[in-house]
Amino acid sequence: MTALTADAADAPALPRSTTPLLRVDAALREAVPPDERRFADRVLVVPRRDLPDGQWSPDTLLGDSARPFAALVLRGLVTHDVILAGRSSANLLGPGDLFRPWRSADTSLPCDARWTATGGAAIALLDERFTAAARRWPGLSAVVYERLAGQLDDAAVRAAIVALPRVEERILALFWQLADRWGVVRPDCVLVRLALTHALIGQLVGARRPTVSLALQALTEEGLLRREAADAWLLHHDSCATLGPNGPGVRGTPSCSSDNPADGRPASALIPVERS
Repeated sequence: MTALTADAADAPALPRSTTPLLRVDAALREAVPPDERRFADRVLVVPRRDLPDGQWSPDTLLGDSARPFAALVLRGLVTHDVILAGRSSANLLGPGDLFRPWRSADTSLPCDARWTATGGAAIALLDERFTAAARRWPGLSAVVYERLAGQLDDAAVRAAIVALPRVEERILALFWQLADRWGVVRPDCVLVRLALTHALIGQLVGARRPTVSLALQALTEEGLLRREAADAWLLHHDSCATLGPNGPGVRGTPSCSSDNPADGRPASALIPVERS
């Protein structure tokens, strides 16, 4: 798999800086014994890249890091598009997610890849400094493995979403999955703050943009999902019931929301997402 397009290959190198990793990732900080955290703060300083909005090349991440094995999203969103036979499939990466943009997939398929950043994205490069620290504090590796396992679970759910027969179902299921991370519970709905275009939603659910636009219009008319602003979507609590075991359009099944949702709390704290 080629990791960039011709235009991205000519992109200038990104400004380089460093970041104390334990100060920007709470889980990694908790993995170090309390009496050693001050020392770990000083030694576990890794390269940082602030990504301009738009398409970027993985080659721009390299330079002051000899052997980076992963990148960690610190802020904003990174979109990974895989293009095959003229169709594009996307994956969203947010704060805490790990990825390897410079790695070429071992496949005979004529795939291409594209990387895009939005929302003032910033990433940290985990290199030999991290691997050396993980030998002293093995809990750091455990955090990485656990996070990668969670991303695999999310990918499995996404595959199940794409397999749903109706585009309306796929879109609702996608937004409930996104709400698990980016949702805030309101009394009558869940607010999902993400700037998603119809084209990107189509890439996430395996549908073409015109079909997505029609499906979103139908969901809005049914009061299940509507766009409030360029970066805000309102997902009605009852919409989750349409994805229950009895199939679409069934009312009266248990809602995915809490009986007493607290306004302003993250959806992940209150709303279970089926992972089957």
